[in-house]
Amino acid sequence: MSVAPGTPGKKPNVVVVLCDQLRSFSVGCWGNTFVRTPHIDGFASTGFRFELGVTNCPACTPARSTLLSAQHARTCVGSRINEMQPNGTILGRDDRLKFPDTTLAEEFRKLGYRTAQIGKWHVDTRPSRLGFDSSLIVRNTYSKGDFIRDEGEPFGVPGFTADYELQEARTFFRERSEPFFLFYSILSPHMPLLDVPYRYSRMYDPAKVPLRDNVSRNGRLPADERWFQIYMWETFHNDGSRPVTATAMPDFTIRDLTALYYGSVSWTDDLLGALMASLRENGLEDDTIVVFASDHGDMLGSHHKWDKGQVAEEAIRIPIVYRWPGRIRQGVSRIQLTSLIDIMPTLLDLCGGTIPGHVQGRSLSGFLLGTNDGDCLEDNVAVIESPLRELAIRTPTHLYAVAMEEKDGGIERDAYLFYDLRADPFQKRNLIGTREQVGLAGELRDLLVDWDRKTPRLGSLEYQPFGGKPVGWDA
Repeated sequence: MSVAPGTPGKKPNVVVVLCDQLRSFSVGCWGNTFVRTPHIDGFASTGFRFELGVTNCPACTPARSTLLSAQHARTCVGSRINEMQPNGTILGRDDRLKFPDTTLAEEFRKLGYRTAQIGKWHVDTRPSRLGFDSSLIVRNTYSKGDFIRDEGEPFGVPGFTADYELQEARTFFRERSEPFFLFYSILSPHMPLLDVPYRYSRMYDPAKVPLRDNVSRNGRLPADERWFQIYMWETFHNDGSRPVTATAMPDFTIRDLTALYYGSVSWTDDLLGALMASLRENGLEDDTIVVFASDHGDMLGSHHKWDKGQVAEEAIRIPIVYRWPGRIRQGVSRIQLTSLIDIMPTLLDLCGGTIPGHVQGRSLSGFLLGTNDGDCLEDNVAVIESPLRELAIRTPTHLYAVAMEEKDGGIERDAYLFYDLRADPFQKRNLIGTREQVGLAGELRDLLVDWDRKTPRLGSLEYQPFGGKPVGWDA
C-alpha cells in the first residue's frame, strides 16, 4: 500500500528507537505507578501503543537480529544466544553467511533513504553489510566509554556515551539528507546500573520500591551476590559476565537492585525525551515515523531468576509504540499481539514499500491508520524462541511452551509450560500435568509443532543454537 506522508510530496523519515532490557511492566503507561517515565508515557499518548508487545527471543543479539530481518532468530542468524563470531568481536561478521535475505535498512535504501545506525549494535554482521550508510557503535560502556565510527578504529569520549549519541543524533538531524532511516539504539536500562548519572542512581528510595507478586517465593526474597554484582558493575558483554572488584554490601537487597533499575529506566525515559526534542527543534517531528521498542525485558528477581532468557512475562513483554503525527492514530490495542518481527513489514507498508516474501512478520499498518475492521488479526499470536531451548506461543490470554532438543533438531518435550495468564498473570501455576484446559493446550501444542516444522533454520554456517537447557521457574 502507498500512504502519503505528513507533508505532501515527501516520504516520511523513520526512526527506530530500541532500548535494551526494558520490560513493559516498568513503564508508567503499561501500569507501573511507581517509576517515573513521563516522556515514554507522553510519546505513547500521542501515538499507538500495543499493550501486548513481545520479543521473539529474550536475548540481545538474536532479538536485534529479528527486528532488522523480520525473521525469527533460527532463520536469520541461527543462534538464539548472544553469539558473535569470532568471540569478542564488536562489529560482527564481515560477510552475509548470517542474514542471507534483505534487511530493514536495505529495504529503505531501495526506497531512496539514507540509512544510519547510532548506539548499541550487538548484531553478528557489520552494519555496512546490512544496508547502513553510516554507523556509530558504542562499545558497551556508559561513562568514559568509546565508539567505532563507520567500522574504523575505536576512539574514547569523555562523560557518558549516551550524551555523545544524542549529540550525534542532533548533528544527523541538522545535516539530514531526507528521507532518512535511523536505527537509534539506547543501551540503558541494561546493566551496569551504577554506571549512570548520579541523579538516577539516587532517584528512588529502595524502602518504597514495590516488587512484583512473583518475586517473593514461600515468603523468601531472592538474593544472589554474584548477580547483584553483575547488575551493578558489569561493563562488557564479552567479559563472560564476571563481576569486577566492587562487591554488594551485606544489606544490599532486591529492593536496592530494583530501585537502581528504575533509575536507569528513568534515564532511558529522559534520553527518549531529548531525542524527540531534537526532532522538533529541527522541524522533523510531523514528517517522521518514530517506533519505540526494547529488545527484551528483565527478570529482576521474578521467580528468583535474573537477567533475561526465560520464557517468562518479565523477559518477553516489551514496549512497542508507533508515532506519526496526523497519520498514525492515537490509541491502544489491548488485544492485538505484536512482536519485533512485525516492525519491518509495518514500516515498509506505511512508507509505500513492498514487503519481501522472506519476511515472517506481518504489517499492522491497518491498526495504526485506523483502517482495520476488527479488534485483531486472525493469527493473533506471537512465537518466542529462547536461549534455554524453549519454544513458546503467546496468545492474548495464554502461553504454551515446548522444550527443544539440545542440537536443535526438533522438539524434545512437547508439554513443558502452559499458563492461563488471565487467572495467573504472574505465572505461578504451570498447568502442564493437570487436566485443566487440555483442549486448548493441545491446540497450542499443535500450532508449535507445525510452526517448528515449517520455519526454516539457517543453513549457511555452523552456529551454537542454545546456551543452556530448559529449567522452568516453578517452586
